[in-house]
Amino acid sequence: MNIVVEFKTKRNTEKNIMKTQTINYQKVFGKLEQETERFIISLEGDSLDVIEVFRNIWELMFLYDGYFYTPCKYVVDGADENVKKLFFLSFYNTGKTWRNCASTLMGADKDFSEERRLKNGELRNKSRTSGDMLKTLINSFFYIHSEAYEGINVNHKLSLLLNICDGFVINTSGPNNNVKANIAKVIGTALDSKTVKYGAELLGIPSKKLYDALMLERHEIDHYIMKEGSLTDYEVKSVSATKDYINWYFIYIVELALRIAFLKEIGCECKDELVEYALNDINDWLILECDLQEKCKNPINQMKQDFKKMGISMT
Repeated sequence: MNIVVEFKTKRNTEKNIMKTQTINYQKVFGKLEQETERFIISLEGDSLDVIEVFRNIWELMFLYDGYFYTPCKYVVDGADENVKKLFFLSFYNTGKTWRNCASTLMGADKDFSEERRLKNGELRNKSRTSGDMLKTLINSFFYIHSEAYEGINVNHKLSLLLNICDGFVINTSGPNNNVKANIAKVIGTALDSKTVKYGAELLGIPSKKLYDALMLERHEIDHYIMKEGSLTDYEVKSVSATKDYINWYFIYIVELALRIAFLKEIGCECKDELVEYALNDINDWLILECDLQEKCKNPINQMKQDFKKMGISMT
């Protein structure tokens, strides 16, 4: 079986475009090519092996860049096929919200080696039969980003992400009952604490109470028991312009931390400058949306902020 899949991607700067990579796995051969707004996968081998490798590569691309690329052409043994056949599961169709805000964590250094593919396959396929829940956990992470999940209540999206944090630590480090510590471990290990706490302060949440607020939010939504000190509690009591952005802010923060955690688990070290850019972009988003006086960090957002002050919209 020979397949060629062409994807449409977000526009990439030259420094984030990877060089062509040759695929030479045990039973599958081919190449991966990236252009400014295109990514092309060409694979050849036994049909089952080709599809398995294709899905693995597609999921790696998601972890690297934050969204599933959109297939626009699908050729099998020289014949055009309907691209809808590639949506084996609905989570492969990323919603506009996530596609628009996605940030790359690897840039041009995307790694599709056999070692990386095998480690990714091993991680994401650990299921009940092997005594783990990582397959369910990672599938849930993908589904949160899907178009099908776009209309789900924001509190439940955050609750699910916090549960994934908890479950990820339990499944990779061993059982425990410390939800707060598990959430703190995922976020604190992946992201700069000062930058996250700076964002929390902008939202009116004391930095020392940050992980308590996240833990209590998770308990409140999961068990429908109001908790004083939860994120929703801060939202209800706040009179700030930022109050309506509290849950979305932490959805973006937790999502970014989890993506980094998954990549580290399969042996990928994200580029520090890209992680810093992605994290600053979340804080900048809050500053721009709420017209806060604080200065944006990323150059493109500084430009948007300056234009906004002059009454000019930059889309």
